[in-house]
Amino acid sequence: MPDKRKVRVEFRSWQQDGSVQRSEMPGELFRLKTGWALTYAEEPDENGVEASNTLFIHENELQLRRRGAIFLEQRFRQGELAAGKMETPYGLHAVQALTSTLASKLSESGGSVEWTYDLLMQDQKVGSFRIRLDIREE
Repeated sequence: MPDKRKVRVEFRSWQQDGSVQRSEMPGELFRLKTGWALTYAEEPDENGVEASNTLFIHENELQLRRRGAIFLEQRFRQGELAAGKMETPYGLHAVQALTSTLASKLSESGGSVEWTYDLLMQDQKVGSFRIRLDIREE
């Protein structure tokens, strides 16, 4: 059975306009045979809708599964263009992430995960993102 720890997740996202979004939320960190799984719930949005995230962290790859007003499944591998899918109130969209940096350093007591990527939809860049999660055991 995987080892499960209650953690605090500090989320930071650097936006294209130079602003930084920050939030902190409770989560759980699971030790897997091939890496880690991190689950956490985002604060409700302006409509009161919560989003839950599961991030599978492997040596050279991240897989994100987000469920909320927007559903997203996306894989991230440094230097690669990876296919994903996003479902919004306007329908299902194929997306791709071109990941330029990916770094993770985790142990049973926490650590960090950071990645930078361009998100593409229909071969057009819709945004550039830098995400950092700092994880610490409660």
